[in-house]
Amino acid sequence: MARHAFRHGRFVWLAAASLAIAWSVILRTTSPVGANAYGGRADGALMSEDAMRRWVDDWFSKHPVVGRSSLAAVAADTFLVGPAARLQFDSDGNLATQVDTANILVGQAIQWHWISGSHTITNGTGSLDPQAGSLFDTPSTSLAPDFQFTFNSTGTFPFFCRPHEGFNMKGVVVVSSLTGVGSPRPGRIGFTAPPFPNPSRSVVSFDFAVVTPGRVRAEVFDARGRRVAVILDRQFEPGTYPATWDGRTHDGTAAAAGVYYFRLSVPGRTETRAVTIAR
Repeated sequence: MARHAFRHGRFVWLAAASLAIAWSVILRTTSPVGANAYGGRADGALMSEDAMRRWVDDWFSKHPVVGRSSLAAVAADTFLVGPAARLQFDSDGNLATQVDTANILVGQAIQWHWISGSHTITNGTGSLDPQAGSLFDTPSTSLAPDFQFTFNSTGTFPFFCRPHEGFNMKGVVVVSSLTGVGSPRPGRIGFTAPPFPNPSRSVVSFDFAVVTPGRVRAEVFDARGRRVAVILDRQFEPGTYPATWDGRTHDGTAAAAGVYYFRLSVPGRTETRAVTIAR
């Protein structure tokens, strides 16, 4: 009886071990660079930089890039991709918020700007979504650092990163009608118009609106996500106000030519706008 139980237990152990080995082989042969369905390594750990790049390169070697970048348009908001080496799409400047939401109006554009890692920008709730990649499915890497998409219909548009889906690297764009009753109107709080002139050789101005008394902070970040200047940081009463960046960094030197990002935080909203300095 004991011998029978031992043999039965050994059989179960061998069967389980064989199944584990077979599943490991399936993962390695059906997913790029040995990644699991969520883009981590087969043991659940985060992939290395090289592995992430190979994952993304492998995916787009077998699947077409979807979505044409509308870089000619002025973006209404910006997501930073992989800020501070985090697996996030950041639009509010708060890295503690895992999934950020941008609110725009129909006809406006969203920009995604790469900071670190290798990722995809893919519409949909995840890889099991039948509509995943139907609007846009594009790499976000050091070789493809910027993608911009214009939303011409109202609705809620989730998006995610294919290799880091399991790490909850996701975001949401909510597009509202210009005339919809009860719809949020992003232009009435925060930026009331895009920064101007843009591009600029030095000074950049913008207007913003506050509807609730509180602290307003406007900062400037470079393309690598480093803060280079603080435009203002103080209390405001409700109203509409002008503000200006003199084109200088925090140490008083002229900012080098390139793309910068204005991050405006007012009570109830944080927004980001891209600005180009041309020297």
